Amino acid sequence: MSFFLNKKMLVSLTATALLSAVLFVLNNAYNISLRDVQYFNGWVLLTLIVAMLFLTIRKKLVILPFGRTKHWLQLHYYLGLITLVAFLIHTDLRLPNAPAEWVLWLLFCLVAVSGLFGGLVSKVVPKRLEEHDNQISFENLPSLRAQLAEQAEVLAMSSLQGGDSRSLAELYVDRLHHFFAAPRNIWAHLRLSDLPLARILGEVDSIQRYLDDTGQARLDEMKSLVKAKNALDFHYAHGSVLKFWLFVHVPQTYAMIVFILVHVAIAYGFSSGIA
Repeated sequence: MSFFLNKKMLVSLTATALLSAVLFVLNNAYNISLRDVQYFNGWVLLTLIVAMLFLTIRKKLVILPFGRTKHWLQLHYYLGLITLVAFLIHTDLRLPNAPAEWVLWLLFCLVAVSGLFGGLVSKVVPKRLEEHDNQISFENLPSLRAQLAEQAEVLAMSSLQGGDSRSLAELYVDRLHHFFAAPRNIWAHLRLSDLPLARILGEVDSIQRYLDDTGQARLDEMKSLVKAKNALDFHYAHGSVLKFWLFVHVPQTYAMIVFILVHVAIAYGFSSGIA
């Protein structure tokens, strides 16, 4: 299955490279014809950008038979690569020389970078979540985290009853309350590092020698709660990246389109004035 996916990606990238080469050849042919090539590659660039916006339309028309969203998303990625080539052709690898062009240039770069980042996380994050073997809805994470925090507090306070050692309660107040209160170790989870979890479990195990059998049972239960909370944090870290990168990419895209329309109006207005 992995080989098939790699082969499919190779075919798609090859097709993307060929289409980019065709665009380059057509641009040179148009230039040789002594016509203003900037208008040609500019409209090609705008057409590609509009084509990528159809992904958003496709997501909203879920009841219509327009194919699977997955395939539209893949098309969006590869069109994005061709669009990047069209942008380089249109700018002729030169920096802008006017304030409005600088804004549009920077917006395009931000959209391109955030799009490439989104393509990467859309490939990596779902696989990581599947490998973690725990299907949890991102929207349910706060309530699940609150339940674990409540269970941990009740368990810690119960260690004070019946003359048990205060060690577990003290550990909860000093260390575990902070851990259960909110998502923790986000960067470590994104790096797939288990070091923070090992450190916390080590602190929990350090009080083992102070506990009797009943206290040991509570300690084992607390360790289970710590591991469950760590799993929620893993899903929160990856789900946040997968969910919130769009809040960067989408507003930049619409701002870019507004500036493209302004750019087109200025370009045609200037050409009409020259005429």
